Amino acid sequence: MRSEAYKLSGFTIIISALGFLLRWLQDMRILDEENGLADHAPISFLVAGVIALTALILALLVLRLRQFVPPMTPQAAYEGHTPLYGVVSLAPAILLAAAGLLRLVHPGDVLWTTTHRICGAFTVLGGLGAGVVAMNAVKEDGAAACRKGAGMMLLFVGAWLVTGYRDAAGDPVVWRFVVGILARCMALLAVYHAAGWFFNSPHPFWTIFSCNFGAFLCVMSAIDQSSMAESVTYAAAAMQFLIWAFVAVENLKTKPLEPEKAPAQE
Repeated sequence: MRSEAYKLSGFTIIISALGFLLRWLQDMRILDEENGLADHAPISFLVAGVIALTALILALLVLRLRQFVPPMTPQAAYEGHTPLYGVVSLAPAILLAAAGLLRLVHPGDVLWTTTHRICGAFTVLGGLGAGVVAMNAVKEDGAAACRKGAGMMLLFVGAWLVTGYRDAAGDPVVWRFVVGILARCMALLAVYHAAGWFFNSPHPFWTIFSCNFGAFLCVMSAIDQSSMAESVTYAAAAMQFLIWAFVAVENLKTKPLEPEKAPAQE
């Protein structure tokens, strides 16, 4: 179902670009220029509306895919059908590991603490986990390695979420961090559902939805980060989720036609 995969991924990419632009405009208008206080500008309500509408449209598109048969094994779910798939599938892992190294050595414009360095170490671990999954997902004996890789990615996203919440706890401007926290929560769900195939508990349609919605939120959040490491992390996560969602849709199968019943003989 490559055509369906292109349609769904194309929608996610286009709406992510729109969300990125709206988030940038919101950042420009979120504070009042005269007093420096949070301003409830109409753009904030527009951003909230776009997020809700995107979730609804993606849910409807995924529901439409339920007419097809999903792959139930990791080899079938993560099998790529293009020559460059092997290289592309490793790109998010490399980006994620690079983001972790940036966290460790380049603090950016924010106050860098031990928590950030610990998150950097977990980000490198998440990059290694993503690489393990990419290299072993389609192997017949690769489930055990993929379970370890998925576990490493879950540890990374958990640490990333905790660090983000800790940074945002003292910020009085809710709109400055709420989209990023929502993106990290959806990233945790996306990794959890995508890992289901390796634990003999696949959630194919939840995986497609959470990966596409998570990619949208990650792209949207990449604009308002104060460090290069955060932006690269969001970009790597978005790329990983788009790849997972694409192959999950691409490997859907058409339901076989039921054989016609022979007329009963008297």
